[in-house]
Amino acid sequence: MSIQNNLLRSDQAKTPENRSIIEFLNFSISIDGVSVLKNIDLTIQAGELTIVYGPRGAGKSVLLRSLLRLNKEIYDNVDRDGELMINGKSVTAYDKKTLRRLITYVEPSFVEALDHLKFGEFINLVLSEKQVALDEFSSELDRLGILKLLRRELQTPLREFYTMEKIMILLFAAIVRKSSIIVLDCILDHVDDETLVPVIKELSTLKEDRVVILSTRHKNRFLPLADVFVIMKDGKIEYKGAPRELILKR
Repeated sequence: MSIQNNLLRSDQAKTPENRSIIEFLNFSISIDGVSVLKNIDLTIQAGELTIVYGPRGAGKSVLLRSLLRLNKEIYDNVDRDGELMINGKSVTAYDKKTLRRLITYVEPSFVEALDHLKFGEFINLVLSEKQVALDEFSSELDRLGILKLLRRELQTPLREFYTMEKIMILLFAAIVRKSSIIVLDCILDHVDDETLVPVIKELSTLKEDRVVILSTRHKNRFLPLADVFVIMKDGKIEYKGAPRELILKR
């Protein structure tokens, strides 16, 4: 089944004055003395689905984790140069709590971790609240196809959900937290085309007033879905721009 034929994409984006924007300005990172990102210049803005493509080791995850300053939590020796700006402000000027509210970052291990939670426990973690009523979020849950799956309401174990349904739950978290930046780091690489359709459809809606970034190791599959396509290799950007221009260059 073709993703393009099944996807209803939005061609119009909202244009509020405060639309989010990310700017990597001659941005470089070295880990344990090894150069991992090299002089990255890249602007990502709301209203576009930005897809970052590259093989394993290209630097995609290091780039995206930089938005939350996560690399320093993973590696002992991280050095950076250049600047990373979020909404006109250096990423280093944000405290961690604000960054985690502003940005929803999801990578494959997050999907697996849901197996250990019930839906109510997940919501409590997302909102940092002890008491949550399901009715508060019924419209969003229904639109995402989650509400009908909550047979035991807040006590429903998330291990009963399929991968696509878990991804929808993580998107739901981004919505209720009112994140203005959503980053999906290679979590769609192993889902089939039919499963991918509703996820991309939701991302196309969310991108209207949010920054939405999806990284992948599968070029041809995701190229037609992008508004902006970025190719990374060996820590450098080899291409950034419209998919059509890339196709014409072939």
